[in-house]
Amino acid sequence: MSKPRHVVMQVVKRSSGSATHHVEFLMDDNFAERLRQLRSLVPPLGTLNKQRDLVIDKVRVRLPNAMWRSGNEIDLDGGVEGSCIVIAAEGSFNCGGKDRKTREKLVTYNFSIARLVELHAERPEGETLYIRDGTFANDEPADSAAGRWIASMHELEMVMRVPDAPSDFDTLHDLTLRSEQQQTGHGALSQRGSLY
Repeated sequence: MSKPRHVVMQVVKRSSGSATHHVEFLMDDNFAERLRQLRSLVPPLGTLNKQRDLVIDKVRVRLPNAMWRSGNEIDLDGGVEGSCIVIAAEGSFNCGGKDRKTREKLVTYNFSIARLVELHAERPEGETLYIRDGTFANDEPADSAAGRWIASMHELEMVMRVPDAPSDFDTLHDLTLRSEQQQTGHGALSQRGSLY
């Protein structure tokens, strides 16, 4: 796994509105490539397909290794069901799930796939990427709302951090490269997506 890093995204909670609800997942080069592949499965909205009865404008893929946190609590026992990433035709994604206890829908703000891949390539290796209100927050001043949120995330990290697991989308297990792709290390991988 090359260039692994954590991505922490603020979760919008309708009932409480607390900024401490967030989802965290591990990202690496393979994760970035899979996001690009899945983005290519969603056709752009144009005049041709807008006039059709059924248009696929989103792809939903499971994200089983994501950690959903509510304040100091971490849901290791599967307290969130349906953990997934939803990729939209506009080239953005968000994370979603459902709180098993309250049945509340958990969702993050949309964030650009191209921007996430760009940040992953440009930022120092191992740096955690913090995304608050749909914007990259790492470079915000410490006394800003985003800066205070990142500081609170660091405090929570001291409390508990789950061991890293490899990043993977449930829909792309056992992906094998063709011999020419193994030699070059590049190329589009077989695209298998699960819609549900």
